[in-house]
Amino acid sequence: MKKIVLSLALILSMNTISFASTSISESTESVLFQETKGKKFAILVQSTKNLRSSIMTASEMIKDNPAVKFEIVIMGQMVQELNNAELKPELDAADKAGIKLVVCEFALKVYGVELKDLPSYFIGTPNAHKYMFQLQEKNYNTLSI
Repeated sequence: MKKIVLSLALILSMNTISFASTSISESTESVLFQETKGKKFAILVQSTKNLRSSIMTASEMIKDNPAVKFEIVIMGQMVQELNNAELKPELDAADKAGIKLVVCEFALKVYGVELKDLPSYFIGTPNAHKYMFQLQEKNYNTLSI
């Protein structure tokens, strides 16, 4: 009788382990697959780190679906970094990928940066927050980081 109970317990534990590993692999697959259904996206950034991650995200989304419109709106003290030689290749690649780069003219003025001194692909907007609200009104999916 002891052997039967022990065998039954062993079989049940193996079945539980098998079920758990199946559940883990199924949940992992759902995490790995990231589908976006929208066509218009915008991210408001205020740091170089967030700008870089936004460029990476936008590039991936445009690669997956070339019809996607993606704007990165830059504001705050970070505007001082836009002429940084280390950042230029990433900004050039973003422009080449079709990512619209918008910079807050108010921030440019506050931090003494001229729009004309930035690469020509930068587009100015008088107020980044207002611009983001306008994008929301145009049904853009927006994020501020």
